Amino acid sequence: MKKSLFLLVLVVITQWVYAQTICWQDSLSKAKVYLSIAEQDYKYHPHRTGRAFEVIESAPEFHETILRIANKSLRKYSNELLNNHVDRLYIYDQFDRGNDLMGLYRGRHGLLFAIPYLENGQIDTLDLERVIHHEISHRLLMFEGKYFDLKSWKQINRLNYGSIKSYNRDFDPELYDKGFLNKYGVMNKYEDMASFAENIFINKPIFWEAVLSHEALRKKFDIICDFYGALDPSLNQEFFLQLNGIVLAD
Repeated sequence: MKKSLFLLVLVVITQWVYAQTICWQDSLSKAKVYLSIAEQDYKYHPHRTGRAFEVIESAPEFHETILRIANKSLRKYSNELLNNHVDRLYIYDQFDRGNDLMGLYRGRHGLLFAIPYLENGQIDTLDLERVIHHEISHRLLMFEGKYFDLKSWKQINRLNYGSIKSYNRDFDPELYDKGFLNKYGVMNKYEDMASFAENIFINKPIFWEAVLSHEALRKKFDIICDFYGALDPSLNQEFFLQLNGIVLAD
């Protein structure tokens, strides 16, 4: 897969709903990254609060960081895959701090991301990349599900989807041998699959320790690698292992 440095370029600054809309065009694909979102797009967000607004912007001092993470995330996919599935990413400040849903796939309205922050007020860059991969996986499963071995995936589960209804994304060792990483993954097949997809693209030791030491999770790791490999041969299991410096035991 072709790698590159910072390849998002400024293409337009226009007036939009009484405020500036700043958009960066990925130079290797059709994907555009917007550093704000207007009410006309955000109104489709199912978890929004009731207050109206014109535009939610991201702070200018964070623009470089946001674009660096967006670029880093996009470069892990082939240009063909991006052109087929990733059109617009909106990355904006949290509208309702502490209550915003961090990521959302809204079909033709694009991918929506509220910026996650650390306690010191800086952007949580690892979590931002995590949620980008999470939402892209929703799009891929919806439109390329024929390549995902759902039957084998569900046979691993020792809990039925919906038996736990929680947005808790914390790793839960009590669920590992039941085939799940966290309570959120038990909600449905999309969140279950995305809980793995978001982690195979980033180096989070707790995830890899769980996969390497629990057979059920290892089997799901194999299945999700087969899925991405079917979409793009370069996104095979070897790619994800090398990306994160992981060696599987025989």
